[in-house]
Amino acid sequence: MKKLIIAIAFLLLGSSWVNAQAQTAEPPNNMTEIAAYSVFASNYRNKEYKRALKYGRWILKSMPKEIEGYPSFDLAKNLGRFVKIYKQLAEEADDPSTKSAYIDTVQTIYNEVFETFDKDEIYLFAWKIGQGRFYQDNADIIGDDAEQMAMDAYAKAFELDAEKLATSYEGYYLKILLRDLANKETDEAQKKAISIMKEAEEYANDDLNDYFDRIRDKLFDEPEERIAYLEQKLKKDPKNIDVIEQLRDQYKDQGNTKKVQKLNKRLYKLDPSYQNIIALAKFASSNDNYKQSVKYLKEAIDKTDDAEKLKTIYYNIADAQLNLGELKQAANYAKKAINEAPEWGRPYLKLAVIYARAVRKCTQNRDLTKNDRAVYWVVVDYVKKGKEVDSSVAKRANTLLESYRPVTPSSQDVFFSDKWEKGNQIKASSLGKCYSWINETTTVR
Repeated sequence: MKKLIIAIAFLLLGSSWVNAQAQTAEPPNNMTEIAAYSVFASNYRNKEYKRALKYGRWILKSMPKEIEGYPSFDLAKNLGRFVKIYKQLAEEADDPSTKSAYIDTVQTIYNEVFETFDKDEIYLFAWKIGQGRFYQDNADIIGDDAEQMAMDAYAKAFELDAEKLATSYEGYYLKILLRDLANKETDEAQKKAISIMKEAEEYANDDLNDYFDRIRDKLFDEPEERIAYLEQKLKKDPKNIDVIEQLRDQYKDQGNTKKVQKLNKRLYKLDPSYQNIIALAKFASSNDNYKQSVKYLKEAIDKTDDAEKLKTIYYNIADAQLNLGELKQAANYAKKAINEAPEWGRPYLKLAVIYARAVRKCTQNRDLTKNDRAVYWVVVDYVKKGKEVDSSVAKRANTLLESYRPVTPSSQDVFFSDKWEKGNQIKASSLGKCYSWINETTTVR
């Protein structure tokens, strides 16, 4: 009985569009149109929505585009007021059937607006956005079709003003439209999403373009499709660094090193930044082009003052010059790495290897003398120091110690040397002309 009473009361109020159609098109209480409209507008402004409906419901039936004596009357504006009224009443309604009826009325008002007006009479774009939001906000009442109806409204808004949808609301409605199309995973939806992004690109900011790229990653099933798209995009905008980076990453994933390097060079010419220089250095090193690697790494030094980056640059230069046989220069950069990061073990081990290589180079065509062996004391010193400051290199350090300790001077070498006595300091540079550049001191064992 209670539900029946509520339903009857609702019908009497005429809250739904059907009820509105059932009412007379004449203003209530024999009022003139202008008088009834004035009372309606006043109550609307005061948020007396149910009272406003009593004096304004006739507008919904007759849909007058003008009121005699009131030249500034705007039907579309007032239909927007009715949308707000019924949405508010729906929000306040406790009874589900009453709430649903109010929601139905709003839907019908939107439909009437689009049937009554064309784009030259009202700003249809804003109405479509409003309709889409309404469907989303009330999906639990409208039903399963609400989400799709919202997407259809946003798609129509895009057709009406692509630039506006891309630039307003931070691209929010365009993003959810594209997300919906991507999730459908059909050829038709994919084509539509690609078409929309293609048209909207010229209006999109960096954030929205990044979103476009994420959507495309989802849409393109094959890497070849993504590469083809990026190549086409780069053709239109040859200096677009972001596109070049994306295309380079795609080629990298495909193992196409030739094209990766070509794009690395292109990026370097457009923007000789630290990252782009390092990319060239890494590529050169991976292809054993150490001379080229050193060139780029030295250039990168001036591009950063970050200690972490600098220590790595110095270390990599030392490694490259070691491979080139430029031992003195390699040692200098290993020491730079140590100065930049004293608690990093790897450059100590690298310096040890450099000095060990010096002994091999100096003794290519002869046997080791006790002086040659003494240089290995310097080598062992640096291995032990690296292990001491950085436990993460302990395994590598132990392997090196196993190799170098056996070739250090024997106890007999020390005993029969006039100038060596256990605990004394000796300079590596004094152990032979070939070692004159090794400015290190070690202790006699």
